[in-house]
Amino acid sequence: MAGRPITRKEYKRLDGVEEDIYEDIATGLPVTKAILKYQCSKRIWYGWLEKVPGRLEKYHAARKRWAEYLAEETLAIADSSTDPGDTAVNKLRVDTRKWLASRVDPERWADKQAPAIQISLQNEHLNALKDISQSRKLIVDDGDDAA
Repeated sequence: MAGRPITRKEYKRLDGVEEDIYEDIATGLPVTKAILKYQCSKRIWYGWLEKVPGRLEKYHAARKRWAEYLAEETLAIADSSTDPGDTAVNKLRVDTRKWLASRVDPERWADKQAPAIQISLQNEHLNALKDISQSRKLIVDDGDDAA
């Protein structure tokens, strides 16, 4: 079999709707549903994304636009919560969108982590005093030997 004519045909079909794919991803269409919508396999989908340089970056940019949309949608959901009975459901909806946005675009939407390093100034101060004390003791001891 010379080449893969079916694979090339699938790639060509996806090439024709590339901008539609990015728009669908940016509006929240999951990849599993996009694969069904564009009638291709997972292998073809991911192979198509990686085939052309820059295509994967456009895909990730579309996902980041979707994360922006999710983050903005949380405000609308929170503002629409007027009935105390709906509060728990709306909290779950907001938390789910926040989680998704933080996974898709962590630089912008993830919670910032505290630095893993903690410095105790008290210990540093004590160490500095010990060093000074040791250096003075050495100077005094050297002075006694000279006399």
